[in-house]
Amino acid sequence: MDMRAVLAICAGKFTTAILKMMGSGGTSLPGKVVLKLCPDILGRLARDMKIICVTGTNGKTTTCHVIRDMLEANGSTVFCNDAGANLLGGVVSAFVGAAGINGRVKTDYALLECDEAALKSIVEHFGELDVTAVVTNVFRDQLDRYGEVLTTVNKIREGLSQLPNVRLVLNADCSLTTSLSDLPHREIYYFGINAPLYEGTSSDISDAVYCIHCKTKYQYSYHTFGHLGGFYCEKCGYKRNTPNVALTKVLEWKDGSEVVELEWFGKTVKAEVMLPGGYNLYNALAASVIAHLIGLPEDKMVSVFGGLTTHFGRMEQVKLGDSVLNLVLVKNPAGFNEVLQFLIQQRPEGNIVFGLNDNYADGKDISWIYDVEFERLTEAAAGAKRFYFTGKRAYDMQNRLKYADFDTSKFNVEKDYKVLITKLEKDQEKTFLVLSYTCMLEFRDKLSEFVPLKKYEH
Repeated sequence: MDMRAVLAICAGKFTTAILKMMGSGGTSLPGKVVLKLCPDILGRLARDMKIICVTGTNGKTTTCHVIRDMLEANGSTVFCNDAGANLLGGVVSAFVGAAGINGRVKTDYALLECDEAALKSIVEHFGELDVTAVVTNVFRDQLDRYGEVLTTVNKIREGLSQLPNVRLVLNADCSLTTSLSDLPHREIYYFGINAPLYEGTSSDISDAVYCIHCKTKYQYSYHTFGHLGGFYCEKCGYKRNTPNVALTKVLEWKDGSEVVELEWFGKTVKAEVMLPGGYNLYNALAASVIAHLIGLPEDKMVSVFGGLTTHFGRMEQVKLGDSVLNLVLVKNPAGFNEVLQFLIQQRPEGNIVFGLNDNYADGKDISWIYDVEFERLTEAAAGAKRFYFTGKRAYDMQNRLKYADFDTSKFNVEKDYKVLITKLEKDQEKTFLVLSYTCMLEFRDKLSEFVPLKKYEH
């Protein structure tokens, strides 16, 4: 490692220390400083490691957490950009944080959550390195930033095309993700679900109605949610690939987990996945492919599934006095519809809080809430005590639920998070908080003044 790189690493570590002294949670600035001083630093720091990149619209963070547990169960050392900074600056910051002054990172794996639009700028530094890329799915998300879904797919394609030796792990049920299989990579693995997850799930396929190759309307043998499922094109023959890992049956739905049967590289495996919500099963399946690739034995994989915990806003549960808060992050229509399905199964009798912001990280255009099928929840949530609305666009969300025929006599708008938290504590109810990204960050920040929370530096 030459003197320029060493100085860049020192500058990055110094910047991180200053930010922490100032109480800032910024995780991208140190990386930006390092890149100014040494633009090729990422490739230098990564050269002796195996790299796993996780990208896609929904499920990146949870998939990374499960993969990390798989790696550690196999005795491997790993570092992640788990502070949530998934652009180039944040990834570089994570590497610099893990590196010694000599520029060596003493872990076996770098596990990187990568923003879809930033993937190219990240992986272009990895060249011929040992890289595995997991693509979870592609849905509409922040249209003012990403554009439509084909734009997102093309951004991912552009990034992966730079890595001719990369192993691909693709969602077989997503027609957009599966289209990446035509890239000339040496190994491609698929995960998927072989049957509908539950009755009454959303069947809105508007994100991918027409064949990506010939523009003929897709047919489906079944749906899981959104445009995911057993798709096929009658004209050109493009269809779902047979997955290497498939969920074949949900044996039991529990409060906070699911007992499932898997076909895992030719073996039938039964496991309890300690993640609430059917959509989280896709994240577990993606991680189970990695488990196979690293040689993790079946019994250890099952043990990992049984010991999973939720993280920042991903069905995170917090005790507030005698109230129980369940924090649920939502970012786009497909993910929100699956959260609604989870709430339908819960049939809530306490409170539901809906929080919506329109900051840059959320997407400035909030019209997407009219693509969320709130009408499906109206009956199941009829027994709820109160509906609270918070965030910068609280009144827009309230109006949307009014159109969905929710009981407006139970509506309460409270934009002051501290006041809202005090009310929730006084209510002594089980409460589901369904919040957009920056709304979740702001709410958790205020909640940490009431109860101890794990700090996430975003």
